[in-house]
Amino acid sequence: MFAPYISEDLRLRVSSLLYVGVSVETIMQRHNESVEKQGGPSNRDDLLTHRYVRRLERSIRRSTYELDEDDDVSISMWVESHQSHVFFFEGFSDTDPFSLGIQTEWQLQQMIRFGNCRLLASDSRFGTNTLKYPIHSLVVFDSENKAIPVAWIIAPRFSSGDAYRWMRALCNRVHAKDPSWKVAGFIVDDPFADIIAIRDVFQCPVLFSFWRLRHAWHKNIIKRCRETKTRVEISRHLGQAVDKISRRQGTATLFDSFVEDFVGSPEFVEYFRSVWSPRIGAWTSALQSLPLASQETCAAMELYHYQLKCRLLNERDSEAYQRADWLVDKLGTKVHSYFWLDEYSGKDNFARYWKEEWVSGLTSFRKALSIPDSDVVISGMSAKITDECDGNEIHVVWNPGSQFGVCSCSWAEKGYICKHMIKLTQLCLGNRAARQSASLLQYYQTLIDLLRCPPHDSLFRDYAVSLAVSVEKQINALGYLQKSDANEGNLQKEIAFSEPSSGKSLDESDLLDKHEGHGEVATDLDGGLSKMPMSCLRVCSGNAEDIISGSEMEIGLSPGSTKAAAEDVTSTVQNGTDSANENCERGAKRLKIWAPENGVYE
Repeated sequence: MFAPYISEDLRLRVSSLLYVGVSVETIMQRHNESVEKQGGPSNRDDLLTHRYVRRLERSIRRSTYELDEDDDVSISMWVESHQSHVFFFEGFSDTDPFSLGIQTEWQLQQMIRFGNCRLLASDSRFGTNTLKYPIHSLVVFDSENKAIPVAWIIAPRFSSGDAYRWMRALCNRVHAKDPSWKVAGFIVDDPFADIIAIRDVFQCPVLFSFWRLRHAWHKNIIKRCRETKTRVEISRHLGQAVDKISRRQGTATLFDSFVEDFVGSPEFVEYFRSVWSPRIGAWTSALQSLPLASQETCAAMELYHYQLKCRLLNERDSEAYQRADWLVDKLGTKVHSYFWLDEYSGKDNFARYWKEEWVSGLTSFRKALSIPDSDVVISGMSAKITDECDGNEIHVVWNPGSQFGVCSCSWAEKGYICKHMIKLTQLCLGNRAARQSASLLQYYQTLIDLLRCPPHDSLFRDYAVSLAVSVEKQINALGYLQKSDANEGNLQKEIAFSEPSSGKSLDESDLLDKHEGHGEVATDLDGGLSKMPMSCLRVCSGNAEDIISGSEMEIGLSPGSTKAAAEDVTSTVQNGTDSANENCERGAKRLKIWAPENGVYE
């Protein structure tokens, strides 16, 4: 017999489909088909009826966001009737404006599922120029490394005190459900973010992503510069400046030189002077003081930003954007429904209802992995990539290998980093002579600095070695999987690329035996092979850039790939001092870490 109730998951599915415009008849038809596949009505676990769905559809259609003419009063009434969706609220007062934190039960579940021992990222300023109040989104990354919003914070400003209070409230809400929940890292996109508060509340490292900076610059280059040659040169100079600053080889004065060099493009130069010059110092400081997030993280954040724009800012009456009650209502209904359906396995059954707001799919980084090498032709400072769907369509990319490249495809024209740019970055990084990304260089430098100054506590040293080995396995596995999945073909190019690895998966012990003689470490992670030259990790006295000669680790750390690292570290500490020392020695052999002769390791 079936249970006389409607499950929360089914109710959420039905309401989400209704919010995005699916008809009552279609919902019931698909549901009945699902029931038949499960063995018929006798095996049902709900009492979903046509009448219930029709009543829910009528309720949604008759609802209104404007609960009161006064926006402030309307917001307070919404909060009172949606207590389960609010984790933080401070009402309007004479001294401070309101702050509102929204998180549904489903978002809380996703935060616990995909945020534990993984990354949490921030999209801090959505709608600054359009909405009455900007939206601060917190996102986690799912199994495909797509961003899922797990909290929205709405407030006119984000002062240090406000940020600490809502972050503490959010963290307490998660710990009330799962006391063991702990985030592995927090990614910010704003140089003015309260780093101290983030570290205090979440007890984790903080990384920096400059995707918002690159997106704003690229979008305005396309908008304000008509000639392709000018776009390419401006992008190249800006990319070089950011790269040098990230490597601590330059300062903000590089941008002063840039302005002087491009006085012939007055429209963009004036935009840069008025918008970015006053705050370029803060961005420079963040680029130099915080570890940089990977390119895959940037691609995931860009896709989320685009999805939120399509799903939220599509009103015919733009006056609605100036009401906060409209914003909270639409976030909690339609926008939430679209993101819920992104994770719904049966969404393809409703393909005929898809609109632009349904835009989903893989990130540019994941799409780049499906482009075969044989479709790429690099010639000097440009490259041509044949479209995999339409063989007659060719996309031209200038400044190949740079995150500040220029591509002729429609996604890049909107200011986003496209799959063609990322594919060229992946290919160019296969060349041993190619310049490594700043984010990977920072990873190497941090590891080398750690090994140069080892802690005196033996247990903590074992903890550090275990973490280093685990992270190395994660990064190398991603690099190999990307190579092994690509189709074999002859790449027409002017530069020499490294040979792709074979796709054979081996046990860790076999890999160590087979590759030890070649001065390489090979590991196996979730069935994926990874390989890295040992010269990358040897502790010596030269410059970090001279030490690092390999390119296999160049693919950035995946947003969701730190969970295994944290688990490995935890198990290492729990095994006790004796077991930890054995792990240390084994890890040292794998990494070929040479202990100093003076014995400071002990």
